[in-house]
Amino acid sequence: MKTRSLSKFIVPALFVVALTAGCKSKSKDPVEEGATIITMYLRNFEDWSNEYMNKRVKEFNSNMEDGIQLSVKFFEDEAYTDAFKVAKENGSAPDIFMCSYGNIYHDVVETGDGVPLNDLIKQEYIDDISDNIKPMVTYNDKVYGYPQLSEPSSIFFYRKSMLNTAGVASAPSTWAELLEACSKIKPTLKRGQYCVGIPIGSALSWSTYGLQYNLTGGLALNDDWTQSRVGTEEGFKDIAGLWYDLYGNGYVPNGAISPKGSYNDIIEGMMMGKVAMTFAGSWSIAEIMHTYSDLASDVGVSVIPTKDGNTSKVTASNGGWTYAISSQSDKEHQQKAAKVIEWLFAESPERTAGFFEAAYYSKAAVTNSVKAYISEHVEDNLKEWTNVINDVASKAIPEATYPWSISVAVGTIFETCGLNADLNKGESYKTTTINNAIKTADDSINAIIHSSSWEGKPF
Repeated sequence: MKTRSLSKFIVPALFVVALTAGCKSKSKDPVEEGATIITMYLRNFEDWSNEYMNKRVKEFNSNMEDGIQLSVKFFEDEAYTDAFKVAKENGSAPDIFMCSYGNIYHDVVETGDGVPLNDLIKQEYIDDISDNIKPMVTYNDKVYGYPQLSEPSSIFFYRKSMLNTAGVASAPSTWAELLEACSKIKPTLKRGQYCVGIPIGSALSWSTYGLQYNLTGGLALNDDWTQSRVGTEEGFKDIAGLWYDLYGNGYVPNGAISPKGSYNDIIEGMMMGKVAMTFAGSWSIAEIMHTYSDLASDVGVSVIPTKDGNTSKVTASNGGWTYAISSQSDKEHQQKAAKVIEWLFAESPERTAGFFEAAYYSKAAVTNSVKAYISEHVEDNLKEWTNVINDVASKAIPEATYPWSISVAVGTIFETCGLNADLNKGESYKTTTINNAIKTADDSINAIIHSSSWEGKPF
């Protein structure tokens, strides 16, 4: 999941699990006398995820002989960055903090806020990190974040009953099949219902990384970040053309379909019957199982449709979260923070796999030992979904690490072409709309990379 710019810190958005030596905790759990308090900042996710972490914190703190007590603070997404900034400026940064893969360089390495983990985390646990994940947390041969999970940004979900009603026999695998399925589904829908949900707004900037790579073999910049690829690679026009056709035919809504309005929650719109199909992140499976379990049997999951239907290529980016150790912490705190990370995510495959079980395997494991454990213990009724998630994740690319403004420029191409789609104006208007959107984005990106403030690729 891409982490975007965050708004002002608001105290009521903070949830705390306080476990401080010498003070009574709200839960009245016993506290190890004289233990070192390791502080940890977490983002406030779904209720089930927060409950799982609270359970693990309580379990960790039940050990009265390890000399460590873990104090965790949960922040709403809008508050996390500002809370961390304030703590850092006050010289009280948390010992352990979260960071997304796409932001590790900028938020941990470049800022100097985190330290390399190689001398803190046991080598066997470093070696256990999956080959496709390790490069995402490594810079100059040093690991700066221990990964917890990966989440493919783009999976295809559909309501079997709504497809059956329209006479659509199976999930579309190509764009042509997607448009054909929509043409059959649309006449069966009521007012306020649509054929397919797609990312809108800022989500277009990151949830389409997989499609961009699938069609062009890369993202917006060339490998050394010296040139824009947007104006020269036809694949960007192809994606813009798909968005144009989806909007022009009225197959997609012009606004958000989920109650919260974001791509992260788009699956809610499908489960509420507002769309028959939707693009969504893999994390949506957990939402289905926790909130709409009575409808789960009516949900199908597949790889997103691609232009040619080839499922052996990249179709998504891998988002997810890692845990860094603060450079402000003294050596003792860093060493004990490492023990916390090892206990939570590395030491016991069975314990770590508990998170994925609670998530109904909507996220992919990122260490070889946990992958092996899950493969032997996943429930039969979830294997089909799990196989799709793991397959897509194994081919997925990392999120872009270049400045966010470049990703936004690309996302604006697709949004512009969709919102300005008008099939009555013919192919010439469509071509002009796409070309103009491409040129605007290309000019914007080139202006960024040729500005005096551009530092180029930092690694």
